Amino acid sequence: MEKVVKDFGAFIKSKRIEKGYSQTEIARRLNISQQAYCRYELGIREPGLQMILDLAKILDFLPGDFFDMYRRQNPK
Repeated sequence: MEKVVKDFGAFIKSKRIEKGYSQTEIARRLNISQQAYCRYELGIREPGLQMILDLAKILDFLPGDFFDMYRRQNPK
């Protein structure tokens, strides 16, 4: 599970950069501290379902986008 959390962190970081947002901007929109948001990007903190849905809305991706990409990169 740890690898999935770290890969999700890298995924949201790339989406954030692609959109031109700072960590502080995303954290403000999520109503959390910048430090808490940074932990998601670093894969230190595992996001719950609501956090994934909120991030998807802010960063303009479908929650399934990450899992589809993850499956392609990590076939069984």
